[in-house]
Amino acid sequence: MIDPLLHTWNLNLGYAKRLVADLPDDAMTLQPAPGMNHAAWVLGHLACTADMLGAIIGLPAVCPADWVALFDWNSSPSNDASQYPPKAALLQALEDAHAGIAAALPEIPQARWAETTPLEAIRGFLPTIGDCFIFVMAAHENMHLGQLSAWRRVQGMGRV
Repeated sequence: MIDPLLHTWNLNLGYAKRLVADLPDDAMTLQPAPGMNHAAWVLGHLACTADMLGAIIGLPAVCPADWVALFDWNSSPSNDASQYPPKAALLQALEDAHAGIAAALPEIPQARWAETTPLEAIRGFLPTIGDCFIFVMAAHENMHLGQLSAWRRVQGMGRV
């Protein structure tokens, strides 16, 4: 199942890149509706979440430490562009986090997937490391990329 999961992971990264390819930095924090997740927040959130996965299997962080509070699940996106890194930095972090996991995943012993999730805050709905990886790499990323697609369409941008 690792190969199909990595295939989905790679498809997600390609889709993320296409969703923001035509966006200038000054459009990354537009909020057509109050509180709506914008492109800068989605990319940063996905990069930080991938970093969280990487940490579970011993990978070094790719996101700066101050990004965690800006992009965690309790954060609220702001339309103040000065609060966010530029698009290039967000994409690079997402690419680096994806690459680290893609390289490490095939080497993880099968028994590790049944280990208890080390993150107490999510253990109730993602009890094992395997649950974490499947959810984040497939469902979580797709959900937020769908939000980004809707964000584009609400603003009259073409579909990707």
